[in-house]
Amino acid sequence: MERMAAVCLAFGLLFSLSAADSEKVLKKEAASGEKKRDFELTYQASLKEVPAGTKKLELWLPVPQKTAHQDISDLKFAGLGEPAVAVEPEHGNKIAYWKLEGDALKAFTVAMTFRCKRKEIAAKELDTARALTAEEKAVLGPFLQADALVPVGEPVNEVVKTAVGDADTPVAVSRKAYDYVLGNMRYSKEGEGWGKGSTMWACETKYGNCTDFHALFMSIARSRGVPVKFEMGIPLPEDKTEGPIGGYHCWAKFYLGGIGWVPVDISEAWKEKEKYGEYYYGNLTPSRVQLTVGRDVDLVPKQAGPALNYFVYPYAEADGKPVAVEKAFSFKDTKKGK
Repeated sequence: MERMAAVCLAFGLLFSLSAADSEKVLKKEAASGEKKRDFELTYQASLKEVPAGTKKLELWLPVPQKTAHQDISDLKFAGLGEPAVAVEPEHGNKIAYWKLEGDALKAFTVAMTFRCKRKEIAAKELDTARALTAEEKAVLGPFLQADALVPVGEPVNEVVKTAVGDADTPVAVSRKAYDYVLGNMRYSKEGEGWGKGSTMWACETKYGNCTDFHALFMSIARSRGVPVKFEMGIPLPEDKTEGPIGGYHCWAKFYLGGIGWVPVDISEAWKEKEKYGEYYYGNLTPSRVQLTVGRDVDLVPKQAGPALNYFVYPYAEADGKPVAVEKAFSFKDTKKGK
């Protein structure tokens, strides 16, 4: 309830600003670089068998949207007809929804295809950032709050102190937080427990996947007053022009006054520190498509189960109970980027 109240307050303040100010506060992004990627992507969801006794089956998919760095076109759905499409209010994610009942209740394969023109993000002159205005602080308040697995403040105070010390500007805090995560985490998918985007898991084990890396960054930066948002999508291989894609990828963006949202991709930086250790503080390659923003996500219409930890894979419920859905992703470059 407190989270929703804060979100409502933030949106109320947003609408009290001028159109120019609100655009500047919430939608300004770091500048685009020269690299581009133009591709077609297929996102497939399949249910091989409907659970016995099911009366209602519901399916939700994340739908990509146009942003400052990606243009989406030729969006099509096949397999179950046209879905209902809506935008959930808290994070602004676009969601496709199907409800199957009666004669329509059956196993399915749904394919969402679209073309994406993605630009590199190339932040510049971060040292020119200014302090956040009062209006920015109010509107960006939700990006300073804790998520279920991303605590802020007391639970991580010692880690924050170790990571950023006495840094007192958003640029210094974000850079020290980036360096701390890069230097103290290890990218690994061994055992169980990784992949939930848990700050405490990251602190205790010091390894995980992209969600764990960026959860730790979010907790550190938010604890020192730097707004951070969490983005999820599908990555493309840098060395291929078509083929299957194994799964999701995530990154984070922090907000700087006068500059806007600035990205970090710390797990990718870890994989090739010599090549990308510096690059991924403030930059993103165009080899990805963004699908959603945020943690603790409620769908539209709202699912019967609890809020989703994050939303990038298909989600389905049979009579209000989660049911596993198979997923597959593939791509093909349509135009060679610069």
